Amino acid sequence: MKYVLSEREPKLACKYFEELAAIPRGSRNELEAAKFVEARAKELGLFVVRNDMHDVYVRKPATPGYEHLPSLLLQAHLDMVCEKNADSAHDFTKDGLDLVLNGDILTANGTTLGADDGKGCAYMLALMDEDSDKFPHPQLEFLFTSCEEVGFFGALAQDYSLISARRMIGLDAGPEDAVSTTSAGAQEVNLFVPVEYEDACGDVLKVSVGGLLGGHSAMCITDEKANANKLMARLLHNASTVADFRLCNIKGGLMFNAIPREAVAVVAVKPEDKDAFVGKINEVYEALKVEYAASDKNLTVTVENAEADKMFTAKLTKTVIDTMYLVYNGVLMMNKLVDGLPVTSTNMGVVKTLEDKVQIVTFTRSSSKTLNDELVEHMTYTAKLCGMTEVKLGDWLAAWPYNPDSQMRALAQRMYKEKHGKEMREIAVHGGLELGLFSERMPGMDIVTLGPNGGDAHTITEWMDMASFERVYNFIKEFIEELTKE
Repeated sequence: MKYVLSEREPKLACKYFEELAAIPRGSRNELEAAKFVEARAKELGLFVVRNDMHDVYVRKPATPGYEHLPSLLLQAHLDMVCEKNADSAHDFTKDGLDLVLNGDILTANGTTLGADDGKGCAYMLALMDEDSDKFPHPQLEFLFTSCEEVGFFGALAQDYSLISARRMIGLDAGPEDAVSTTSAGAQEVNLFVPVEYEDACGDVLKVSVGGLLGGHSAMCITDEKANANKLMARLLHNASTVADFRLCNIKGGLMFNAIPREAVAVVAVKPEDKDAFVGKINEVYEALKVEYAASDKNLTVTVENAEADKMFTAKLTKTVIDTMYLVYNGVLMMNKLVDGLPVTSTNMGVVKTLEDKVQIVTFTRSSSKTLNDELVEHMTYTAKLCGMTEVKLGDWLAAWPYNPDSQMRALAQRMYKEKHGKEMREIAVHGGLELGLFSERMPGMDIVTLGPNGGDAHTITEWMDMASFERVYNFIKEFIEELTKE
């Protein structure tokens, strides 16, 4: 393979990042990436276990003379969010990523980069390898988890009896100058209604929403970026006040934890109502352009001729549009003590027409279990009133509580200040981290998070600063060595 990072440091971590980028590893498709990690561990003579969920646990012995020290766990997730534009030919099930390096900034051509959390996996692979032979260290345990981006299913399935460490570095992290101290819990909400069709009649049109920036449904939720599914709902709801039409097909978004950038609806409109339908769509579009000029200046709404053999019943059309329009989306409550931090939010990430049903997927996040429960109850009650017939709730993914006595965090902050002459910030994050589950399953685990600068996670503009990638890796090695000075 052609390496674009071959001249960058740290060489081994960069090499592993590129090799992982060449392996398709979207959520629920981590098998080959897990096999790659497992094979490398076996080549290095390390203890390794891969479970049925394709989590990989690896253990590296302590440097001779340091066997008496307590173990250290490092953790990152193998899977990545697979986002691309609707017209992209990239196939995430079989194509590797096309990496692009521009100065210090690494991106992928037309897709997500997978630095979330390929960066952490690359760090761990390099430390499993010879990089950790160059400095003293305690026993190192490495946990590569699967399906983090779709519900922490790998972490839920992990055999925690393998892990002896009660000190941990979480590598699903960043920016460089900050440590995370707490994270929100989360829950997936799936709404379904059976599809009922009739023969299509009238003028068939395709309504498309595009040009949106999208973003991570936690990190970007306070930016109030446009959600393509909610915009489509608004367009269709308003059009229904002036025109008689049926949905034939509707889809929007790819991942429940990414703010959707695109949505498409195919509709069959009564010929006499076509002009009114198109006119109302354009009227609402003009309003949307003004409302989202700051956050999504490239917003587009188009209407074009299309074809369809069948259309939804009138009842089903109303159910789907009403549900999309009325189910809550966005921030529900902000934290009054921590500036800029949401308490509870939700994202309508995916709408799709399946063979036998329409599915709407929302994803809630909250630092309060009771507020989350109330939001879920409100959304599901609303959906049922609109006519949705089935609700499936994912597991509640526990929040990571604040540990005021973390020695790992205190050490990282002391070392950072000595190295850079400034304080390392503490940040509470609205995103869900597996650390909440780990702290629940491994009581007493002292966790610090370390990661490089990057941004636009879960979008096609995702980026990582390779100079920061190098600095953070060197800091991690120094941090591990410092743990031997007890």
